[in-house]
Amino acid sequence: MAAITLVEIRRAFELGIEAHETGTSPSKLKHVLIDELSMTSSSAHGYIETVSHLLNCHCYTRTINAQATEYYLEQITQRYDIPTLKAAVEAVRKHLDYYLSASNNPQHSIRKIYEKYAELCEQNFEYSDLEKAVDIAKRDSSEERLLRLKSAPTKAVLIDARTKLYRRNPDVVAERLYIADGICESCEQPAPFLRKKDNSPYLEVHHIIHLSDDGPDCLDNTEALCPNCHRERHYGLTSPNS
Repeated sequence: MAAITLVEIRRAFELGIEAHETGTSPSKLKHVLIDELSMTSSSAHGYIETVSHLLNCHCYTRTINAQATEYYLEQITQRYDIPTLKAAVEAVRKHLDYYLSASNNPQHSIRKIYEKYAELCEQNFEYSDLEKAVDIAKRDSSEERLLRLKSAPTKAVLIDARTKLYRRNPDVVAERLYIADGICESCEQPAPFLRKKDNSPYLEVHHIIHLSDDGPDCLDNTEALCPNCHRERHYGLTSPNS
């Protein structure tokens, strides 16, 4: 069977969006790929159908290749909001789990793509969605934040189960950045650059025990890291969570 090309992938994605937005069955659109690009009926149906599965956070059992997986997630990133991307990334995770249980196939190339976009979702939530709340918390003194933290719950609230989205305490983020004072708490080097908005040192607050693993949202479970050390924590061989 000939490999699915980028031309076919792009056309299938557009048809998938059409099917998703209009409620049209992929079976009624697959003829376009068959007639225009000579795709097989099964592949045409699967590549169109997968788009809706991604957008709806549904497990899909038909395999699309790694190039298509990356292209679909890239397009969803550009066209939709972060919650929609989170749903799509979670659908990929469900697909990977399904294949691992059904055939013991880890699909390494697709798993790498999943990890890339899962991290993008995590970073966007932690340092974009929280941004306004952290800025407000920074206006207070360290003493005021610490006083609030004494009585603050440390169990992060799961606000979206399907995409594993947690509501984080902005006081934890603000105070950890204050304690770090612009120095990475792993490599002990200054932050690599300053934020455009306020010239503050750019560090990322990492949970040592992940919230998804029931780690507490508290100062003792966090560290302020430069981007490179943060990625090492998640993906490096020396990561304490590996």
